[in-house]
Amino acid sequence: MPSADELLPGYTPITLDTLTAAGVTESGLGYSATALTYQVTVSSIGTNVVLRFEGSLDGTNYFNLDQSNTDTTITANGTYGFCLNGCPINYARLRVVSISGGTPSIATKLRGI
Repeated sequence: MPSADELLPGYTPITLDTLTAAGVTESGLGYSATALTYQVTVSSIGTNVVLRFEGSLDGTNYFNLDQSNTDTTITANGTYGFCLNGCPINYARLRVVSISGGTPSIATKLRGI
């Protein structure tokens, strides 16, 4: 059976920077996408990490992809999936807004179609 990457050539997941402090990853994609999947793995969490999924049309000006402009709080170690649909963008990244306790590591993979 072919792998998922073989079934969808050109749509392999992009590994973004691993963050250990508030800040942003490099941007991924570089092409028009209307559906995105973020896979976020958090380890060594203390209390929580607050994340923002961001997109851009020009690669310079980024905005929150949540329609209500709400950030996402994670309170436990693990791997989480976030799917966003109907938001045509050319660039995507992850912002760690804040970290509360511990010395977490936030690793992110991104896939867009």
